[in-house]
Amino acid sequence: MRPIFSPTDFIQIKGRGTRKFVFEYKDEYGETHKHEKDNFKLFDFFANCEYFEEKFDYDEVLQLPIKQKGTGGEGPIGVDIDEIEVFNPDKVKTLTETPVGIEGMKVDRKLFEKAREQLQNDPEVKSAVENEQWEKAVQIMRDKYEDKPQLFLNLEKIRKSENLDRRISWREFLERAFGLIDVFKSKDEKLEEECEKFISIYKPESKYVPHIKNYLKAYVTDEKFRDIINKKHFAELNVYAGFTMSEFKELNGWRETVPEYVKDYVPVNVYMR
Repeated sequence: MRPIFSPTDFIQIKGRGTRKFVFEYKDEYGETHKHEKDNFKLFDFFANCEYFEEKFDYDEVLQLPIKQKGTGGEGPIGVDIDEIEVFNPDKVKTLTETPVGIEGMKVDRKLFEKAREQLQNDPEVKSAVENEQWEKAVQIMRDKYEDKPQLFLNLEKIRKSENLDRRISWREFLERAFGLIDVFKSKDEKLEEECEKFISIYKPESKYVPHIKNYLKAYVTDEKFRDIINKKHFAELNVYAGFTMSEFKELNGWRETVPEYVKDYVPVNVYMR
């Protein structure tokens, strides 16, 4: 409900809608149904989408307004800021619905493209990545670009601009910047990947697989659940909604194997926000 001129603000505002979500509801017979959100609508009253897709100059170095310091006209002079007061609000004249394709909005692509171009043209970072010297590559990149004027890169900014529901690592960011991975996987996709690794290593009987997956996912993502399992306070599962006592009993011999695997091989902090 207002004009936006900052790409970062626009990304964060529309990010509220792009978050994944699973709706749960009960029907008239009391049965629970789930429906994963697969689309959303953004109501844009000030043509912000059009502005950032067609008119915003992503290459322009913007001059920021500076407040006068001191008296007598001394101090830096900034950009004039136009002000307007409207007493006759506009009425909605037309209504147009424009679908956004799988490639996403230009404002999102540009933010990542700028960082990728800068890093790919940095010979030190490029050489370290090509030689798989990941610690060196990450250190060089952080020294040069993390919260520095060239890119103002930091993991939280990247996470928000990509609308991720989990944390990412600097190595993961470099892997995508250099085309070694196509996208940042969501939390659910990463968890499913971890489950498949576990199953491929230990090869449990098929009847245990659904319970093992739920158990592993709950243990990785829920600190309270980890605490219950680690301290062996199993009676609390009788009142814990995320993973029931009946499911725990179905695990049979996998109750200790899964937590040990997670402790040794799964970086739990990746799944936090």
